[in-house]
Amino acid sequence: DLYQNTDEEVDFELFLKVYLKLQTFANSRTGSSPKNSSAFLKAATTTLLHTISESEKSSYVTHINHYLSQDEFLNKYLPIDPSTNELFEIAKDGVLLWYYTLSFT
Repeated sequence: DLYQNTDEEVDFELFLKVYLKLQTFANSRTGSSPKNSSAFLKAATTTLLHTISESEKSSYVTHINHYLSQDEFLNKYLPIDPSTNELFEIAKDGVLLWYYTLSFT
C-alpha cells in the first residue's frame, strides 16, 4: 500500500519505509524482533533538497570540462553543456565523481 505507482523509480526513503513496514508485519506474525537490525532503519527519514544556482552549476561544469577534458574514458561524457542539467544526469552513476577525485590524487 506504500508503493502505489509501480512505474516510478523507488528512492531510498520509500525503500526504507516499505522495508520497515514488511519487517514489522513479519515480526508481528512470528512474535519475534530482529536481533541485528540497524538503528538507522528504525528512525524516520527525511528527504533533503539542495538547490544550486545557475552560476554555481556553470562554474562546476566549466571546472570539470577543463580538468577532465583529456581523459580518454570521459570523452563520451565531456564536454558538459552548462546551460542544461546534463551534469546531474552524468553524475548519477558516480563515474564522473570517481574520475574527478582520482585525477587529484
